Amino acid sequence: MNTDLQAEFVDLYKKLGLVDYSNLFISDGIINDELCNKQKIKILFIAKEHNKLNREYEDNPSYSDWWKQHVMYTFSHRISEWAYGISNNFPPYAEAQDADRKHEALKSIAFINVKKVCGGSSSNSAIIGEYIIKTRSLLLRQIQEIAPTIIICCFKYNWFVEALFGVENVNTASNDWGFYTWKGINIVNYFHPSSRKSKLALYDGLREAVRFLDTYSGAE
Repeated sequence: MNTDLQAEFVDLYKKLGLVDYSNLFISDGIINDELCNKQKIKILFIAKEHNKLNREYEDNPSYSDWWKQHVMYTFSHRISEWAYGISNNFPPYAEAQDADRKHEALKSIAFINVKKVCGGSSSNSAIIGEYIIKTRSLLLRQIQEIAPTIIICCFKYNWFVEALFGVENVNTASNDWGFYTWKGINIVNYFHPSSRKSKLALYDGLREAVRFLDTYSGAE
């Protein structure tokens, strides 16, 4: 995230007096510009917030700095596997688990939270919704600057997607994910990467959702 946009978010949070506005701000966006711009499929993952911050990260609160070093914790492991799957037409899951492959995939994406200041140990849906509604214009500007070709929202709740993008779910095939289009970009709303579902089930489920996109697009 560029410093000007970050300053706008910080100022708006303070002006609106949003819950947690004075908490540590965690920079997000494209993880590695060079790698991301080389991708045929430019993936943007959108999540809710960074939960309680680990002390080891407090001096360097930036996803690009964290993820360029290694894949760590369940959240980033799932994101990296999903990114590898999307970029490589979902090969067998064992391939997506390769440490070097998944780290390269993680560095090749863009990632943002709709609430950019860290919260507690769990997210509050009402607070997340307020951040989406009240900072929507800045969030959409950030998304457009990233210019993804596919967006994976990790909200589970479809109304977060609808509030952010102003679009309706067109998927009737499964209750596990939602499908939307916004400005010509396909959007999947899926489980949180730290879901208690098995990692294989999550990988296979996202493959089903992404393949639905191909079927839907081909039918138009």
